[in-house]
Amino acid sequence: MDHKKRIDDFFAGKLSRQQAQELLDWLDSSEAEEFLSAEILQAWSEKIRSLQAETWDPKPLWEKINQAKDSYPKPYLAVDSKPAKRLFPAWLKAAVVLLLLGISALFYIELGREKESPVELLQAGPKLIVRENPAGQKTRINLPDGSTVFLNSESKIAYSEDFASNRRIELEGEGFFKVARDENHPFTVESRGVLTTALGTSFNVSTFRHQDKVAVTLVTGKVRLEQKGSKNSIDLNPGEESLLSQGQEELSKYVVEVFDKISWTEGVLRFAETPFDQMVTTLERWYGVKIQVNGNPGALKATGTFDSNESLRNVLHVLGASMEFEYELKDKEVVVTFN
Repeated sequence: MDHKKRIDDFFAGKLSRQQAQELLDWLDSSEAEEFLSAEILQAWSEKIRSLQAETWDPKPLWEKINQAKDSYPKPYLAVDSKPAKRLFPAWLKAAVVLLLLGISALFYIELGREKESPVELLQAGPKLIVRENPAGQKTRINLPDGSTVFLNSESKIAYSEDFASNRRIELEGEGFFKVARDENHPFTVESRGVLTTALGTSFNVSTFRHQDKVAVTLVTGKVRLEQKGSKNSIDLNPGEESLLSQGQEELSKYVVEVFDKISWTEGVLRFAETPFDQMVTTLERWYGVKIQVNGNPGALKATGTFDSNESLRNVLHVLGASMEFEYELKDKEVVVTFN
């Protein structure tokens, strides 16, 4: 028997009263449940085979189900003098299952993306987990050991799947780390050949502002900085920063205003005598835009602090007034002009 055709005929009003009652009785049976489950699995496997699951949005399907339900004039059907029988539980149950399958698959795909890395194909052992932010996006990441990473825009971290016992992270870009204390497993961040090691502390690591160098700023606790392949090291105390490169011979440190270095984690955009080209790069990364500069900014430097969620238009308005440039903002494109 063609069950799908019977269901279609029911909604089209083509079934007799007796045929409709038989269909309703069948929908409450285990056979109907198996049939609907098979239909769901077939539709789902077709999505997977066609590689459309990654972009599949279950919302249109849900809307279609509701439209089909609402198009039937009565949610209950009375046959002869027997009590009215509910039509939709089995149908809606199948729809919910399908929607849950969609959500589960999308979640699985995200996890797959998070864990997949070319390194996995080249080495045996634990998988490498990679987390990456595009321009205009910042994220807070909870690590398996209880530590937390605030990852800036255009930044990436990679760490082993067994991170709780192998606390080593590779960083590109900028990240602020709040490290859970574990004396048996030191926490190490590697960036451009500079190793920052801590037991329980919070610190910022950035490669944004200094070409091939790494800026490490200590907020709390204590960290040790080393150059990969070298025995040289230097310890930082809270409020100190060191600017290092892998081949640098002399290691030094200096006192900084810590809030200026980590204000980005609170959504605060801050410029302090920042060269114009660095200001442009920061705005592009912060807001996910491309900035074209017409004219010569010379040796201009930007100074200003902008609160969390400040719009790009407001930022450009303030900076333009102080640095004497005009701007045009359209979607993700900005044109800055010096007259």
